[in-house]
Amino acid sequence: MITTLSRLSMFDFIELLCGNREVLMEEGDNHSMMENVASELIYQYQSIVNPSGIESAILEKEEKIKIKYRITIAKILKALISINAVDDVVGLLSEMGITGIEREKIPSRIDRMIAEAEYMRKRIEDTSSADRKKNTPDDVRASFDREIAFLMTYFKMNIDTRIITAGVYANMVHQADVEIKRKLHR
Repeated sequence: MITTLSRLSMFDFIELLCGNREVLMEEGDNHSMMENVASELIYQYQSIVNPSGIESAILEKEEKIKIKYRITIAKILKALISINAVDDVVGLLSEMGITGIEREKIPSRIDRMIAEAEYMRKRIEDTSSADRKKNTPDDVRASFDREIAFLMTYFKMNIDTRIITAGVYANMVHQADVEIKRKLHR
């Protein structure tokens, strides 16, 4: 029986989350421990992805508000760029702690700020909605499709869920999460 995330492909882990415990079975295995092993693997994955645990409702709400403001500010910066107020944008970015960007790269940096904030907003929504309701297998797959698409864009690499292990993928999600939070808190 597969008992570690390093031996379980991400494709099979998604299947596991959708309720297919058979992905853990190897030739000659006994089904008696399958449910316990499945629970442990899911716990291990969540521990890597979110080691600090589930945030309280107040902290979650605060984070949602910060992200909403960050998106609004980025959209205002885009509007300023569109009317050629680049000096004002540079000043505002500087006040936000973002310096040293070449003027021609400012629009793409603002687009990245929006994408990062949208990703964080979506992640928080997915986490809170997962706590409130039981997701169907299609919901689980769609959520991972969105997350995988973002990670491929963020890390500029292809992710094949049949090759990458759940452990490596969980660490990639955690790394992206840490990097984005660090950038958002600057």
